[in-house]
Amino acid sequence: MAKDDPQALCERLFSTFLGPLVVGGTMLPGKLFGGKNALALGDHRQPSDVDLLSRSELARVRIARRLAPIDTLSPAPSGSEWALAACLHDIVQATHPGFDAVFRRSGPRRILDVVEKTLARVPAPLNVGDALSRHTWFSRMFDLARTDVDLRWWTGSERFLGTEPPKRLTAWPELRRVTETRTPRPLMELPASSSAVELTAFTAAMEAFLRKTPLTDLATMTRAAPAFAWTHESLALAATQAGRTIVGRALAQLPQRAVDTALGRATRQLFAAKATRALFVAVDLLRDRALLAASARLSGAGRMNGTAGSADEPEPLAIGAESTDAAFAVGAGALVASHWIAQTGGGFGEAERRAMLQVLAPAAQSAAARDVKALLG
Repeated sequence: MAKDDPQALCERLFSTFLGPLVVGGTMLPGKLFGGKNALALGDHRQPSDVDLLSRSELARVRIARRLAPIDTLSPAPSGSEWALAACLHDIVQATHPGFDAVFRRSGPRRILDVVEKTLARVPAPLNVGDALSRHTWFSRMFDLARTDVDLRWWTGSERFLGTEPPKRLTAWPELRRVTETRTPRPLMELPASSSAVELTAFTAAMEAFLRKTPLTDLATMTRAAPAFAWTHESLALAATQAGRTIVGRALAQLPQRAVDTALGRATRQLFAAKATRALFVAVDLLRDRALLAASARLSGAGRMNGTAGSADEPEPLAIGAESTDAAFAVGAGALVASHWIAQTGGGFGEAERRAMLQVLAPAAQSAAARDVKALLG
């Protein structure tokens, strides 16, 4: 694909795709960017639409503030963020209905191959701040949807994929008995509407994309597809205290049982692969979640009685059905948290330490926890 003027590419990508992705509104993906153009945008390139740029910055700051005490962000994307936006644009365009034509059905596969090769050249986030910045651009990516319109009238019917029906077909609706049904197609359902797109190739491209924005990967782990799995990039983010803190805050905004299920499944995969170093990172996150849950139960018991350190019995950490991925995550977290408190004190006073261990005990002594203990050796 020929290399175009980078500033013109930047203007088109921001106004039709990236800006609306951040602030909401209609996205109008168009001509493919391709690998060379995606990587050519580079750092310090700013679109001229000051209003959309300002609204994007405000929206991104709101996203960031849920996770960290941040008041400002770089208003324009970095070179890596421009490249990621172009890759996501091309992933979406690989599902364009036009590829269903007989002689164009190999197009989506080639597009997705180029996307994966381009993503391989995008560096991982340099630090927690870089990961957070990328997340503020792409946190809403799974909200992206194409609206398909099924139109029926007295003499026929037609389906319009991602486009509006012509006015001549919707005119005189009562006389011509026109009915219109609008169906949103979320991002991961787009391949199902096109016989030209292989779901496995599309999913592989999405997984490659999420590896480059690991906070988004972790913050959307309860999604149906692609299923969350630990990657080198997400483990690197969760390996630091600052990264684990931000990840914990992101996970706190999701349904907790669904988070436990996703983390349990992904951590079991590490056990199966005997990925020891990765396991230490994963169980540290599970430990922090168990400690947070136990602290919340102790605080709740104190509030119910109206005094700190009340004699009310706090609710023990629930584990649910023992054979589930969620039980595995809770049991593993409680087991490691109990050992950590016993060995280090955890910074708690003696009474609080005993209370924490009491809350953690049922989960830490569960069959799921015993399985974890055996796996850890």
